[in-house]
Amino acid sequence: MYKSFGLIAFVCLSLQMLGCNSDKKNPNDELKKEVIKIHDEVMPLMGNLKSLKTKILEISASLSQEDSPDHDQIQKLEFLAGELDSAFEGMFVWMRQFNSDFEGMSSDEIRNYLLEQKLKVEKVNVDIKQAIESANEALKVE
Repeated sequence: MYKSFGLIAFVCLSLQMLGCNSDKKNPNDELKKEVIKIHDEVMPLMGNLKSLKTKILEISASLSQEDSPDHDQIQKLEFLAGELDSAFEGMFVWMRQFNSDFEGMSSDEIRNYLLEQKLKVEKVNVDIKQAIESANEALKVE
């Protein structure tokens, strides 16, 4: 009888300890939140990218209409418009390939995937901010 009670107590205590361990946060959840936070920081700037591209192309077109157009300046503006477009597209490329369903992946595989995604989305973040900064600088000169 006492052996059965001891066995039942052991099983209950083990289950309780397992339950407590499940309350601990999964480090991959925190890493995923970091990745999403980086994305969320620049996602609201997407409209700004398109707006700046439109302004830059308008200036470029206007310069092209002048009697003696500054071809170097036009080329710089068109390059900048391409950078804005590339930054815009980079966000959507990243979003299309990002997979938040980790079914069938081990904890280590999830961690490695999220670390890789963090690097990718950080690049997208930097590209967007740099393109906007360059465009704003070019518009100040004009």
